[in-house]
Amino acid sequence: MFKHVFGPVPSRRLGVSLGVDMVVPKSCNMNCVFCECGATKKLTLKRESFKDVDEIKNEIQEVLKSVKPDYITFSGSGEPTLSKDIGEVIEWIKKNTDVKVCVITNGLLLKDDKVVEDIKNADLIIPTLNSVDNLIFKKINRPSVESDVSQLMEGLKNLSEKYSGEIYVETFIIEGLNDSDEHTQKMIEFLKNIKFSKLQLNTLDRPGTEMWVKPASQETLKRIKERYNRNGIMNVEIVGEMKELEKKIELNAELVKNMEEKRKYSEKELEKIYKIEK
Repeated sequence: MFKHVFGPVPSRRLGVSLGVDMVVPKSCNMNCVFCECGATKKLTLKRESFKDVDEIKNEIQEVLKSVKPDYITFSGSGEPTLSKDIGEVIEWIKKNTDVKVCVITNGLLLKDDKVVEDIKNADLIIPTLNSVDNLIFKKINRPSVESDVSQLMEGLKNLSEKYSGEIYVETFIIEGLNDSDEHTQKMIEFLKNIKFSKLQLNTLDRPGTEMWVKPASQETLKRIKERYNRNGIMNVEIVGEMKELEKKIELNAELVKNMEEKRKYSEKELEKIYKIEK
């Protein structure tokens, strides 16, 4: 029985991604309006051990007997860096498998050196930065009253100084909130001073927490990308659709059920990576 591992997920950014959930639903220090996992009913602000680490390792080992994903990705039912055990599991994966590791994080804990130390062995870290304006940040990410965007900005600087792997900074674009030229210029001034491999412009692909959040248009995304490019930030990517695999994966009903309990996937998405009989 699989309790902690899910997928592999048809990921627009990572290809075939085996998910590892280090927290329990829904443990997060934010309540983002676009989150595909639903609302955070009670914010979790303290790092703790949520799960049995040996169970997680055994599940990963079992899945890898039949599936070779592009990444083993820490995400799932909340913010993965809230887990005190994430470092141990990443280190075990790097020692016992040949699969790359990705950590998807909202970035709020990255100013903590212990958190950066715990995730330093990952091949790729994807932190989110939707705004450097505190008011807009709070409207989109809805953190606790004690948190503000300066913590996230400090965390990204800390990560860029102390981590040697790849960093893809994700910006989730919501028209009317963080898509103006003025806002993009503020983002540019900050991002010029940190090290990252790629800036990914993302928008709603599946239903988010709040129904008023709609996908940004391609015209808006292209305009924002062009402004970054004109100001010297060239490594900007608009996140596109998941590419279809030539060699499909055998579907494990239990792992897919775990995946769909976290967020919904369309039949079209599933057909891109799984062998599905009609």
